[in-house]
Amino acid sequence: MKVPDCVKSRMRPFAPSPTRRTLLRDMAALALGAVSPLSFAQHGGLGLVTPPIRLDDIWLVDQTGRKRLLNDSLRQGITALQTVYTGCGTVCPLQGALFSAVQERIPGIRSGHPVQLLSVGIDPLSDSPSALRAWLARFHAGPAWNAATPALADVDRMRVALSGSTLPLGDIADHSTQIYCFDANAMLRWRSADLPRVDDVCDVLGALGRA
Repeated sequence: MKVPDCVKSRMRPFAPSPTRRTLLRDMAALALGAVSPLSFAQHGGLGLVTPPIRLDDIWLVDQTGRKRLLNDSLRQGITALQTVYTGCGTVCPLQGALFSAVQERIPGIRSGHPVQLLSVGIDPLSDSPSALRAWLARFHAGPAWNAATPALADVDRMRVALSGSTLPLGDIADHSTQIYCFDANAMLRWRSADLPRVDDVCDVLGALGRA
């Protein structure tokens, strides 16, 4: 699939190696070929994040009750991140099923770094460690898939940074079902369309792992 000239021009300042250039081009093409004009209107930017961005560090509490910094968690490997809340009965189960399918494919992803999944709870009043544990167990999460919740004061700031949108955030019931992929340096490199295909997420994780 040919990558639009506008995407190629935005990638040139990085002067990547031929192999790296090919991988990043393929990542951009995956998303740009799969989204609709409506999706572009709802989000700040889809596909390859150029230049990559690092989110402001915030404290998260994971399903074990452990407190850790977001970027420390992201540096543990190549990461696919989603936002959910444990009381959701509409799109969140679909997101859980999507990550469950990605989890099954992780052993087959060729990567120079560990590949991990992170579900971030966006309802701190309800997304307690025990609720996160139950949510992960519901989808048979293994050791490569964790969940964590930020403080209430940090939720909206994190959601805005992830989406890249300047539009006001809606109610959490209308939260994004995008997947956000980070490299091993905790840099956000790719935003998917809503509820992306499992193949697309795995292809991007593999590309980041080989870049």
